[in-house]
Amino acid sequence: MSYAVTTMARKPPLIILDVSNPAAFSGKGSIIVLEYTDEDSAMRAARKIARETGRAVTVRSEDMRVIGSIPPPTTH
Repeated sequence: MSYAVTTMARKPPLIILDVSNPAAFSGKGSIIVLEYTDEDSAMRAARKIARETGRAVTVRSEDMRVIGSIPPPTTH
């Protein structure tokens, strides 16, 4: 007797961090894209990246739906 195991190994959905810099399109900057599988971790990383780089960070789901947007920090 033979048993077939049919389990689907589902990957967790990707969460994408898109770090943008308006100067990137003038040849003086960069665009950074990171992938996470945990939304809370992605948002924590986005806040840290925005704070440390001074850039805006957009967090998107795998289908590119915006989960959150972190503005660049303001300086007073």
